[in-house]
Amino acid sequence: MAISKAPSSEIRALVMHVYPDGIKAYGHKRLDVPLGRRGKPVKKVRFMPMAKAHELARKLQGRANTTISVI
Repeated sequence: MAISKAPSSEIRALVMHVYPDGIKAYGHKRLDVPLGRRGKPVKKVRFMPMAKAHELARKLQGRANTTISVI
């Protein structure tokens, strides 16, 4: 039996989802803010190595009314 594996990339982007209402639920407003290589907000999506993206996500987690995603 053959094992199928989806293609994966070693390059990822980091996005911060901000919930201005403070409610993380369907139907509530969410702002998506792309983050750069130093964890600062940027205007367009920046790609970085997967290890660096996950490291920054762990560092930035825990802020009020936000969620960090590695895409």
